[in-house]
This record gives sequence, C-alpha cells and structure tokens, in this order.
Amino acid sequence: MDRIEEVLRELCDVEGCCLVVTTGGTGPAKRDVTPEATEAVCEKMLPGFGEQMRAVSLKVVPTAILSRQTAGIRGESLIVNLPGKPSAIDDCLRGVFPAIPTCITLIDGPWLEVNEDFIQVFRPKHIPRPAS
Repeated sequence: MDRIEEVLRELCDVEGCCLVVTTGGTGPAKRDVTPEATEAVCEKMLPGFGEQMRAVSLKVVPTAILSRQTAGIRGESLIVNLPGKPSAIDDCLRGVFPAIPTCITLIDGPWLEVNEDFIQVFRPKHIPRPAS
C-alpha cells in the first residue's frame, strides 16, 4: 500500500496530473488495497463515483457489489479507482466519465476537451469555460 500511496503523491504533486486513474486492487481480497491508498492521500473523497461504478457493474454481474471502486481529490488532482477486469473498466469509465471534466474544472484543474462523438460530458451552465 505504501508504494501505491507514493506513486499517487508523485503523480499528483510532482507530475501535476489533473487526473490519475488506477485499475485493479478494488476487490475484497487481502491484496486489494488501492482504495485504502487513495483514501490515505486524498483530502476529499467522492463516494458518488464508486456508487455509480457499482450501479453500472451490477447490471452486468451480481458480484459487482464486492467491488470497492472510489474516487477522491488531492490538491488539483482527481484520482479514480477502476476495477481490474478490462470489460469492467470500460463499463465503469463510461459510467463516470461524463462528470470527470466538470470535477477537474471545479478543483481548479484545466478545462478538458473531449470527443463529443465518443462520449458526452455534462457541464452545468453555471460553470463557464475559462477565458484563454
């Protein structure tokens, strides 16, 4: 767990990543410690991300209830813990990505451009695009 915390701190604090995405380590097994490492380095947790990822996954597999995906904020970085299975990663990321650019804007990160033909982002009207 210490190594995961160290890497998360480096990506957020040293590299200045506005978005850090992890995969795996979110199950109930003893070796699954990614959510604990994320909670240890974040100032704020965003439980809605995990709730949405589990809701999406439960439509596919009943054991999704065992998953402990989460997300949190460290400074101006959003950290999102995804599951480890590639198809579950795809399902979960599609479920939460519409909120990610707005979250990053709200924590004073950069304005993220997305391919709207691929995925729609929800941007509330009260959050205008910053002037260039």
